[in-house]
Formats: sequence, structure tokens, C-alpha cells
Amino acid sequence: MWSGFTYATQRDQSRPTRGAKIAELARALGWEPMPWQQHVWDVATELDERGNYVYEKVFVTVPRQSGKTTLFGPVELQRAVEFPGSKVYFTAQTGDDARTLLKNLISRVEASPLSRFFDGKRSAAQTGMVTPRGSEIWAFPPKPEKIHGKTPVLVGIDEIWTLDDVQSKGLITDGIEPAQRTLYGKRQIWYLSTAGTAESTFMKRQVERGRRSVDQPGSDPKFAYFEASLPEDADPYDREAFARFHPAVGYTQDVDDLFALVDGSAPPEEQVDHSTWLRAYCNRWTESREVLIPDWDDLADPELTARWADVAISWEVAHDNQMGAILATWRNDDGTACTRVVHAAPGTQWMEDLLVRIYELEPAAFGADDGGPTRRLNDRLRLRLGDDAITTLGMKDFGVACETWLTAARDEKTLLQDGSTTLANGVAFLVMKRSGEISRFSRADAAGPVAAPVASAVALWLYDHRDAPSWTPTTSY
Repeated sequence: MWSGFTYATQRDQSRPTRGAKIAELARALGWEPMPWQQHVWDVATELDERGNYVYEKVFVTVPRQSGKTTLFGPVELQRAVEFPGSKVYFTAQTGDDARTLLKNLISRVEASPLSRFFDGKRSAAQTGMVTPRGSEIWAFPPKPEKIHGKTPVLVGIDEIWTLDDVQSKGLITDGIEPAQRTLYGKRQIWYLSTAGTAESTFMKRQVERGRRSVDQPGSDPKFAYFEASLPEDADPYDREAFARFHPAVGYTQDVDDLFALVDGSAPPEEQVDHSTWLRAYCNRWTESREVLIPDWDDLADPELTARWADVAISWEVAHDNQMGAILATWRNDDGTACTRVVHAAPGTQWMEDLLVRIYELEPAAFGADDGGPTRRLNDRLRLRLGDDAITTLGMKDFGVACETWLTAARDEKTLLQDGSTTLANGVAFLVMKRSGEISRFSRADAAGPVAAPVASAVALWLYDHRDAPSWTPTTSY
């Protein structure tokens, strides 16, 4: 197995597979298979003792520029050849996207030794290929009525992160699955996608299903899952970490070429923002297609400093204790809010002792929101420091803190931040949730940990509500 997968269904060496045949077709098209692609082909096309395909659903989530097109194209050709008279269908975000991708495959086939086996079709109504033995490959828009009445042995869906529950039900549950019902042993649906957002509800469930099937082998025997994503504790701007996870680096992609898209060295029209870099190129989930604070990077000032005695300190524990963050926030001489990460790391065991040491430095304010897993840490700190040592926020105060911080960062653009990846990653996951008249950052609905921005917002509230109204900040931290 290619070692860079975050999750991957394992190969059962006792089963035959069509992986080698697919690789032959890829080479005929001029594509040398990458190790990750070969592993997917070998596993996804395993056959049982009766010659039936073991897996009915194949889910592949890899970053942009990994080779999803060169992965699935040869599979389409192999299936059309294997089952004479069969139908293969492919769709994407839109019908135009699907047609464009299939046209590229047609052009590749026509320029290869395979041209005598496939006849390309490019009419205004249909884009596809047919074989002398009656098989057909067609692009179609992601609409259920376009698949009704068809009996496809194989259907590919590209970028399924764009489908919500209603769309996926219409296309897959009401469209593709009934169309394949009579094709036991032959039928497969391949899902191909980069990571999604909070709107990608269908994909999120499939990702959870796939990860569970890998963690518990045999629990979902007809579902094959393959994921390559940058680990949550890795810096998305660390080139070595990026190269270790990206399945095409060293084969068809170069790290420096990819980083040019985000480090400012590529032409302006090719550059991508932080959220797109995280979701599409690091294959990490973000909260929305448009981040809550699109100009976050413009607020960065890595030289921000202040004295311990002049800052408010707050902390937050992420969901499931996956990480924790401690933030310092203050206002400078002209009243501009400033924030920087004191420390952030996976797990939370490190937090209690560090916070006790920081408390002894006598910051201007010291406290946290009293929600979620942070509540347990707050209780431990009270036991060690005394009930009056920390200030905690209730739901209303937390809502005010979130709205104040968001207004400063997004609307007024007056929040200066340290440029850390910890804060940038958290901001990419942020989403607001309304409860009655109160809006606040949602921990449960976030696609990733939002501990850093939550702690920053709480610290700003603590600073503005500290019990020293005549106190004057300095900037020598």
C-alpha cells in the first residue's frame, strides 16, 4: 500500500483483481500509474470466488492535482471492455464539467493505440464513447432524471463535496442505485472528491463511514475507502509535511510549483486563498465555500508584542480533546485589538500546568468560556488556583465576545493577529450559530478545531471587562 494514505482499505491478496488490466490501459494512454493509484485500482476491483466485484461503493478523497482524472478514466475504459453491451456514466459538479473531463479522455484515447476500440462522440446533446461490442461511456449532468431508465455497471461522481442531502438523495438514492439494482456483482459507484465544507452533508457521512470501515475491518464489506489528507497537527505551510502526504508529489507534481499558488510567487490569477489551500490542496475540511473572514491574512502582524501584565489570557479545548490553545489578547495604544497564540498543541494534558505558570505571571485578565470540554479544565484550575482565580463566561457573554471579535476582524478590519497557522486554520473552520437572539461560534458544527479563535474572542471580552478601567496598555511583550 502507498504509505501516504491517511485511511485506506487494505488489499486482500487472496482475491484476484482487475488492477493490472487498468494499469495497462493507463499506460496505453501515456499515463504511468502512481503508487497510490495502483493501490486504489488493486483494492477497488477485487473479485470474490464467483468473479463478482467485492466492493459496490468506492470512495476516493485526495487533494487537487493528485490525478483523480487519470485514476478514473482507465477504470471507465476497462469496465466498458469487460462487459460488452454495458453502460458507464460519469458526472461532476455540472454537466459542462462532466463533458469537459470526458472530452479530455476521448482526446487521449484517440491519440493512443486504443483508438480502434473506442469511437468518440461529441455532439451538442451527448459526449461519450462507444465500442464495437456495444458498450457506451457517457457524461451526464448531476440530475436524477438523466440516469432514470439506464442500467449502468459503473457510475463515477466527481467532486461530491458539492452535493447536499437533497441533491445526493435525488441523484444517488433515487437515481443511480435503483438503476443498478439488477446488476449484482457488476455494479459500482465511485465517489471522487477533494475535502468538503459544512454544507457537504452527504460527503461527510460517507467520509465517516469510510474511516470507520478502515478502523474496523470487515464492518462495511462492500465499501472501499481511500483518503490522503494533511494531518490535523501538521502545518499546512510546511513543505516537508506537505510532500509526505500529497500523493502526486515526486511523480507528477513539484512542491515548489504547488506552493507558488499560495506563497505569492504565482501570477495573481493563479493564486489561491488560505481556505482554498486548506480544502483543495491539503484536503482538509473547511467550514464553508467562502470563509467567514476572507481577509484574515491581511490582518497579520508577526511582530505583535505586549507584556504579560498587559494582556488577557484565555484558553479553549477543542472537541474530543483533539487539541488545545492558549491565547493572549490586548488593545494597543490606539485601542486596536491585538491577539497572538501563546501555545497550541495536540491533546490537552499540557494545558493545566502551563496555565498555572502563566497565572503566576499576573496577566491583566485570566479566564475562559465555560462550555464544552473546556469546562473540565476550568474546574481543575479552580481546584489549584482558587475559585476567584479565573473568570468564566456564560452563553450571553460568549455570544457578545464572538460578535465583538468577528466585527473587529471581518467588518472593521481592526483586529491585528500574529499570522500563526493555528489561528488561520481555526478561522477557516469558523461558523456562526444562532440560539434565540444570541449568535456565537459553533464548536459542534465546525469542520475542524476552532479553539484558537474562540480563545482569542474570549480573551478580548475579558480584556474589555477587566476590573481595572484606568489601566493603560503598553507594547513591550
